[in-house]
Amino acid sequence: MGIFKDENGNSYGDWTHRGQGRTRENANDIVTTGDEKKWYDQTFWIIFFLVVLWPVGLVLMWRGACTWPVAVKIVVTIVLVGVVALSYQMSQAVMAAQGTMGI
Repeated sequence: MGIFKDENGNSYGDWTHRGQGRTRENANDIVTTGDEKKWYDQTFWIIFFLVVLWPVGLVLMWRGACTWPVAVKIVVTIVLVGVVALSYQMSQAVMAAQGTMGI
């Protein structure tokens, strides 16, 4: 019988929960429920990437794991393409205006 072992030779472990039937195998059941989505399938991260890094956001949105309706995906894609096209047009206009001013 060692210093941290009981009379049967088993380690004490968490003595406050001893005898409650808790084991290492079911310790993860306390933390996770098993039906959680992966981080890249969660709505928050999809919207985050749509705003911060839009190509990645579009890919995450159109993957099969995203449960958004197809109509919403189409509208979001059209809006993003419109924003990108408008941004490009504005940058071209600024460059043209700077070129005519001699800067």
